[in-house]
Amino acid sequence: MLHFQYNTLEIVLLCVAGVALLFTGYRVGRMLGTMAARKSIADKEQELFTAQKGFKNLYEQEMATLKSTNDQLNAQVESLTQRVEDYRKKAAGFGGLFSSGGKRADAMYALLLENEALEEALHGQNEKLRQERTDALKEQLRSTGYRRVLMSQLLNDDRIKSYVAEIMADEKRLPARQDDSGERAALPSQSHSE
Repeated sequence: MLHFQYNTLEIVLLCVAGVALLFTGYRVGRMLGTMAARKSIADKEQELFTAQKGFKNLYEQEMATLKSTNDQLNAQVESLTQRVEDYRKKAAGFGGLFSSGGKRADAMYALLLENEALEEALHGQNEKLRQERTDALKEQLRSTGYRRVLMSQLLNDDRIKSYVAEIMADEKRLPARQDDSGERAALPSQSHSE
């Protein structure tokens, strides 16, 4: 058996060197672990940011659609109101022609009264439609919010992420892409960090 001759000073120095080596290894391992944890957190934050950005775009598209529909309906109400006002002016003008009395004047006044009744009915109908439109817009906004939350939960599910990664890894399951010339183009290479 091999035997080394060390004096006390050499043994103490070897022990100090061993402790220093262990401490250095511990610090380097801790530093590498911290860097790996930061990278993992950054990757997860990037995934969440991408999903939230998509939901924000969807939400903004829904809002733009609702606003355009609202503007169209407001324009239609204004047009109908203007037509009623024009009919009223025309009827008032015809009323001056028939001021001599008689059956024609009575008919004109009856038409004016009927026009006012129709106007009131139209106004009531417009109010009802405005309330229904407001309720429908609120319901669409609420359902859009629910869909956004649901999609966020689905996209953060680990099983869904693994299915998507599996499908993206298997090029046979992906639909064929064609470029402008009609030939099948190669799929772009995807790199996923798990």
